[in-house]
Amino acid sequence: MLSFPLMNDLPQSVSTFGWSWERFVAPYGSSENFWLGTDREGNRWLTKLRGPFYAYREIVFARLAQAMNWSCQSSVFLNLDPVSASVLGVKPDITHAAHWFMPEHKRQLCSGGCAVKFLFDKEIRTVDDLVGSQIEHLLDWPKSEFAAFLFGANEPPGRLFTTAHEFVIIDSEQMFSSGPCDFDTASWWNAPNGEPSLSGRMLAEQVCADLLSLSERDIKDALSIPKGIEVRENWPIAPIIRASRKFAVSFDGL
Repeated sequence: MLSFPLMNDLPQSVSTFGWSWERFVAPYGSSENFWLGTDREGNRWLTKLRGPFYAYREIVFARLAQAMNWSCQSSVFLNLDPVSASVLGVKPDITHAAHWFMPEHKRQLCSGGCAVKFLFDKEIRTVDDLVGSQIEHLLDWPKSEFAAFLFGANEPPGRLFTTAHEFVIIDSEQMFSSGPCDFDTASWWNAPNGEPSLSGRMLAEQVCADLLSLSERDIKDALSIPKGIEVRENWPIAPIIRASRKFAVSFDGL
């Protein structure tokens, strides 16, 4: 059970008419040009204003991830009204992505039984190091990094630990930059001594199985662009996903 709504429960696109805005400063890392919008119902949305193609890639991956029952942030297409665009200093006719806002857990314990303490107590270097955690969906962390290889990302997605003590995949706009590539340089593939990591390779096989469990309808839904949204693909994403599924069929990591 996730503490935030899934994309199937949200509209595919939202209009910012009547929203209020404030700059967002991330607790960790860069947050240049990030904005937090509050809609008329009081829901908060984060946007990074990176344009339609990054938005599309991030939304396609999030749809696939959630269809595979991975813990991934919910994202929608963002239609900026002229007033909001003026506040944000961008053109109103360019589509961006908006992400359902989730407060991030501080890098300190919130209580005596704080589940995040698990991350402070040990160095995480293999899948086996994640065993015993009370953080929900923590195995989706290595899954998301294997997915970066499977879907040809320029870099792995980000990770967020919520105040509800769950792991969530974020910042996946670099997916579908190229075709799939071998997992053998993934940080979870081998043990620190260079020996094969059986648990890591089994998880890579699970990632491939998760992708193959999706139907053609699931793939079509993930690639869909709602009416009124314009996305010019700098390169087509659908063939990359087909190549990823072909790679998954032939993959044998053991």
